[in-house]
Parts: sequence; structure tokens; C-alpha cells
Amino acid sequence: MTESHQAEKTSIPGTAVSLAQSLGLERDEIRSVRDPAEQIGRLQIPQACLARHAYHRIVIEDSSTRLSFETKVFGRAPYADGLAKIISAVRARELESRRYNIIEFVKNGWI
Repeated sequence: MTESHQAEKTSIPGTAVSLAQSLGLERDEIRSVRDPAEQIGRLQIPQACLARHAYHRIVIEDSSTRLSFETKVFGRAPYADGLAKIISAVRARELESRRYNIIEFVKNGWI
């Protein structure tokens, strides 16, 4: 599994950890890319989006088959849209005073 985010991000993103866990992978099997040259060249992240992007790639293969799943999010707009949906979902219901994982919002159909 490979993930890439802006160079300032120093931790492994929660999305990558969750995806890895769902596949039975350990954290140390996640390859994080923060080098701009590799992001532009190998991962094909547009230079204009280096400061704000999210990239995740999973490859499952054997001797005769290769399956690849890739997500790319460029710029700030998708994050702002997502945050607006979360805020709307929180305002629309009475929630317990505790931490929520965004997956819970999705599973409950709140967003």
C-alpha cells in the first residue's frame, strides 16, 4: 500500500491505516511518499496540488492477476465540502458528548 500527502504531513494518515487494517496489513507495510519529485513523477500528482493532496494506492496481485485501487484528491475544495457535510450532520441530530469516527457517520447514513 502506498499513500502520499503534502510534505508537511509527518504522520501516517488515518485513511491509510484503516485501509491497511481492512486488508490485514500492518502499519509498517504502508509506504508514505513525501518527496515532491516522486509525487510529480511516479504518482502523477499535479505540481499545483503538492501543497494539498491525498493519494492512496492498493495493489493485490498473484502470478496471473493484478488488481489495483487508487484514490486521488487534489486541492482544498474536497476537504471543505466534506467538512460542510460533517457539520450539517452534527447539527441535524443530538449526539452524545464523545468522540466519533467519521466511519460511524457514513455507516449510520448521516453523510
